[in-house]
Amino acid sequence: MTVTYGTSIALTVATVIASVAGLLLFRKLLAPDTLKSNHDVADPYSQFVGMLFAVLLGFMVADAMSRFNNARQIVEQEASSVGNVFRLADGLPDAPRLKIQRLCANYLETVVNDEWPLLAKHDTSKKAWMVYKDLWRACVTYEPVSARDTDAHQAMLPHMADVGTNRRLRVDALHNGLPAPLWWILGVGGVATILFTYFFNVEHLRLQIVMVSIVSLVICLNIFLLATYDDPFSGDMTVSSSAFETQLKLIKVDLDGVIPDKL
Repeated sequence: MTVTYGTSIALTVATVIASVAGLLLFRKLLAPDTLKSNHDVADPYSQFVGMLFAVLLGFMVADAMSRFNNARQIVEQEASSVGNVFRLADGLPDAPRLKIQRLCANYLETVVNDEWPLLAKHDTSKKAWMVYKDLWRACVTYEPVSARDTDAHQAMLPHMADVGTNRRLRVDALHNGLPAPLWWILGVGGVATILFTYFFNVEHLRLQIVMVSIVSLVICLNIFLLATYDDPFSGDMTVSSSAFETQLKLIKVDLDGVIPDKL
């Protein structure tokens, strides 16, 4: 679920206004004495519903934040592993070294410029997959001719395996969001929690309006917090490609001997 700050603010304001309007309508339909006579029954029910919804929402937010942080770590590990492959290739002869190092640079650049915008659409770059396969092939098909080559090659392969593992995990993270039925459950739970605040008659109507507004505001903020962390590669708060950009700049220093002004 893609969420922007503007959308969050607009829907939160609309929900608060709708909650207050519902309260005013409810107060017109039921007499104050009727509401007061049912306070003893409504109070435990409202606490039960509110507690269950709070626990459910809290677990979901915590899980989404954990998945977001995991996606960030996966990105950092993938970029770091590419950098390690690049540097370990220094132990190889010139021809295979230059081939592997230029493929590392090409992979990082393709991920940053071509694939990263596609992640927001839950898609990946075919070009990035091709460069990734070429890099794998260059690493595994090289045949060492000296003890130094063998040591560098054996040290390089585990890092190349880490590139593959973290790339697959990054792609999997595109599809790990909450399924649609759970969003419906959250919506129904939020509405039910707000509706239970109507069953209490507060002598000062303005005070009850403030309380209902706060309840609906807090519910909306938590739901949008969940939506923000649920999709780590789209929306206004995302996992950035800065780890890949940093590695690319460092690699270009080694390849070109100068620090690039921009990618």
